[in-house]
Amino acid sequence: MNNEREKQAQMSDVLALKKCPHCGASTEDLLPIETGMKVALQAAGMADGLPSMVCANCYDNFTSQVSQGVKLRIEQETREKNKVMLWKNRVNLIKQARGLMAQKAYSEAAVSYEKYLRILEVIYSRKKGELDPKIFNHSKKSKEVTVITSVYWDLMRIYDMSPRYGDRMAQAAAKLSLFVPYSQIYPDIIKKAEAFQRSAKNPHIVKQFLRQSRSGRPRCFIATAVFESPYAQEVQTLRWFRDTTLKRTYWGRQFVYFYYKISPTIAHFIDKSPLTKKILRYLLKKIVNAVISP
Repeated sequence: MNNEREKQAQMSDVLALKKCPHCGASTEDLLPIETGMKVALQAAGMADGLPSMVCANCYDNFTSQVSQGVKLRIEQETREKNKVMLWKNRVNLIKQARGLMAQKAYSEAAVSYEKYLRILEVIYSRKKGELDPKIFNHSKKSKEVTVITSVYWDLMRIYDMSPRYGDRMAQAAAKLSLFVPYSQIYPDIIKKAEAFQRSAKNPHIVKQFLRQSRSGRPRCFIATAVFESPYAQEVQTLRWFRDTTLKRTYWGRQFVYFYYKISPTIAHFIDKSPLTKKILRYLLKKIVNAVISP
């Protein structure tokens, strides 16, 4: 009689067990997923197919995922806020460095300049020494290229003052040769470098910089003829578009090849036709505005 009752009790327990709709495990109780948890899971991208009730184990797992998701979101928001703060602080570093240069406190100026460059590396998620002018393409911050160029120019001259910093001077010169072709101060830097080469302690590094920067200077014949200067902002923008967009595709490279094949003849015609220059200037400005639009 007692055995019969025990069997009936066991049967009742089995029948009372419920199946978790999420993991399929048997459980005595199902816990409801509250609205707050659903919203948090949805924000973390984990709410697809989420049932209204789950077992205790699943509930604990979801709670842990929500906590981790919130933590990651807070960390991401903190990183973004730090980047904004760093971006604003870079201006003070440049002002500080230039003030120190005026006072001939060159070592201190170099420290401020290096901090400025490191800020840019952090903002653009680059390792130390990996700044590249192309990362400023299609950005309202593209004018930063000219600032960076002036920084590397000063660093190259500062490091030339001490024989211990020959390697650093070479690194600054190499970076300068990358940025200067895309800056508005290209002709000024080249003239200064030619004069600096005669008095530099490491003239071979300056000579190498001049060779690299000249060979890397991009051409843009038609745009140069239209805007009457190879250093016009519109010409710089079109060069950015060519180097970072057109040259990355097969048809883009074909277009660039064809452009340079016919460009000298057209540029010569533009120089003799003010009306054509005026029309093309209007059209190219439209293209430039489209290129720089987000």
